[in-house]
Amino acid sequence: DKMPGAHFQAPVVVDNKDGWGPTEDTFQYKDMPYQPYSKSDTLGKVADWTGTVYGDKRNYSKCS
Repeated sequence: DKMPGAHFQAPVVVDNKDGWGPTEDTFQYKDMPYQPYSKSDTLGKVADWTGTVYGDKRNYSKCS
C-alpha cells in the first residue's frame, strides 16, 4: 500500500503590471473590515486557571 502524501496546491499570484498594490481582482473584499496590526502586538491569554488551582503557592518551591 502506498501512503498518501501531503497535497499542496500553489496559490494563484496576480502580476500587477500597472504598479504596486492590489489589482481590481480584490473587489470581492471591498466590504470586509480591516484591522491594522503590528508585529509587536501580543495575544492575550484566552483562559488562565492556574491562579484558581495553585493560588500564590506555585512559586514557593522556587524560593525554599
